[in-house]
Amino acid sequence: MEKSEIIVNDFPRSPVSESFRLFRTNLLYLFENDDSKVICLTSSNANEGKSWVTANLAISCAQYGKKVLIIDADLRKGRQHRIFKKTNRSGFSDLLKNLRGNLKEEDIQKIEEDLTIKIQDTDIHNLYLLTSGPVPFNPSELLGTANIELLLKLLKKEFDLIIIDTPPASIITDALIFATKVDYMFIVASSRKTKKELLVNTKKAIEAVGGKIPGIILNEISNQRRKEYSKSYQKYSIEK
Repeated sequence: MEKSEIIVNDFPRSPVSESFRLFRTNLLYLFENDDSKVICLTSSNANEGKSWVTANLAISCAQYGKKVLIIDADLRKGRQHRIFKKTNRSGFSDLLKNLRGNLKEEDIQKIEEDLTIKIQDTDIHNLYLLTSGPVPFNPSELLGTANIELLLKLLKKEFDLIIIDTPPASIITDALIFATKVDYMFIVASSRKTKKELLVNTKKAIEAVGGKIPGIILNEISNQRRKEYSKSYQKYSIEK
């Protein structure tokens, strides 16, 4: 049987799920005094758990009662459709092709209609997914010329929170494009893999284009540290 990646839903009493609920609390507190609705998750390098963190954070927020949308903006190696076991025949890349040039009212109406078709339900109440879609010929150019601001404006009317999963910022420029268009950027780092210098450079690159980074998400903590946390968590866990 394939191992589930949606830990928050399938193992709600685990220390990992509790960590995501703590992250959710901090995130919602960050949004408390403004109208922020859009965050972006990136990483310094590949295989640092960015997509997994995105999925579980989104589930946690949806469980809290927020209407949440995940946008898989990794146009080359998007994983969200695999995590949630959804089709990826059509998605974000298709929308981007229609978001270029001088858009008229009828064009915007067509985009809104496309959104209702391309956004998929998940098995999680309140959680929706816009998959990455077919891999385009020129992903960075497509992102750079598309009217992302218009798309987010349309989506913010329907969703309480939008979480965007982007490629690693040190490898591809796509994440930096989003840094100027979202409210906050979060960097996912692996305690086992992420090099400090690369993490610092990623942070500087995002801030150089005006991106706001409230914090860094540390993933893949060592087993010893996880055991120490687990013991502390069990002391506060409510027995059934």
